[in-house]
Amino acid sequence: MKYIISITFIFLIALQIVGQKNYTQLREKEVELNNLLSELRTTKGDEELKKVNEKFKTLFKKTLNIEGAFDFPFKALKTVGKIKSDDELVRVISWNVQYEDLMHDYFAFVMKKDERRNRMYVTELNRKPQHFGMIQHETVTHENWYGALYYDIIDVQRRNRTYYTLLGYDANDQRSSIKLIDVLYFTGKIPNFGYPLFEVQQGRAKRVIFEHSNKATMSLRFDNKRNKIVFDHLTPESPGLKEFREFYVPDMSYDAYEWNGKQWILHEDIIAVNKSKEDQVNLKAYDSEKDTVITIPAKSQWIDPTDPNSPLDGGAHQAVTPDDLNDEKKNKKSTRRKERNTIKTPPSNHKGVSFSNLNGKKKKKKRKKR
Repeated sequence: MKYIISITFIFLIALQIVGQKNYTQLREKEVELNNLLSELRTTKGDEELKKVNEKFKTLFKKTLNIEGAFDFPFKALKTVGKIKSDDELVRVISWNVQYEDLMHDYFAFVMKKDERRNRMYVTELNRKPQHFGMIQHETVTHENWYGALYYDIIDVQRRNRTYYTLLGYDANDQRSSIKLIDVLYFTGKIPNFGYPLFEVQQGRAKRVIFEHSNKATMSLRFDNKRNKIVFDHLTPESPGLKEFREFYVPDMSYDAYEWNGKQWILHEDIIAVNKSKEDQVNLKAYDSEKDTVITIPAKSQWIDPTDPNSPLDGGAHQAVTPDDLNDEKKNKKSTRRKERNTIKTPPSNHKGVSFSNLNGKKKKKKRKKR
């Protein structure tokens, strides 16, 4: 018995030493990665950007394969998105590179734990640029990933299998931005994106895509207490712009997807409750000075996007992955310049039109009280 206890004690000490060694190694790699990331965010010229990013990506991949990397926070990498599933089995790392023409490229790794084999799999997502309209009903793999920044992950169970719902963002171009809801699931160790879990007018969709004007910020978030994905309803700025998604803006109403155990069910015209302050909404916007995404508390009032005196100043939302998009308590102070992206547009005389593969569901007109 004493012999067994001694062996066990020695084994535990050895594990502790190995764990400490790995942690020290990860700290050292984090410093190297942070130096490269700082260089990446300040480098000028597309070719140089690509070279620095390749170094960063290569080192990051090696680092993620070190034992213990799954739970290492990488807090120093503030402009890299890091999200982890509630079941502690999946982690997604993503970041962007902005080029001189203001277009963006995206890079990501998916980490998957295999508890039965006690192994960790790290898969690099290889982007194949393609129009989102072409892949609304397609399943994509790590070999033809569309590219996005992911800022939230929601575990759902269906038929004894776990699916991971992702909330993401794509800067798209100088006129419009894209928010998306997608599904990550695994075939063995291989990650796949897109599964028919979303209710739409004509059945089910594998992902939901929202395109909106860069003049406005669209809210898309998961309300954990209500088990709903809540998002702004989008409306064209004028009836004649119905076919041009770059002119869609929030109209002060909200829709939501609610999980019913089998799929995400669409609910329209919900009341999005904000408990922090009455008549206030929390919006996400990019702070160019701090090089991160911040939370802006804004009054739910209309700002005319065509008014030259509005706080838009002709600005456009640019994307950089945040350190933690789930932290809605940070950076609550904002200047007028930062608030230029917090536009809310009221219902006008025409009906709001839902965007994306929600297939243009129209809201019902509310009867006026006499």
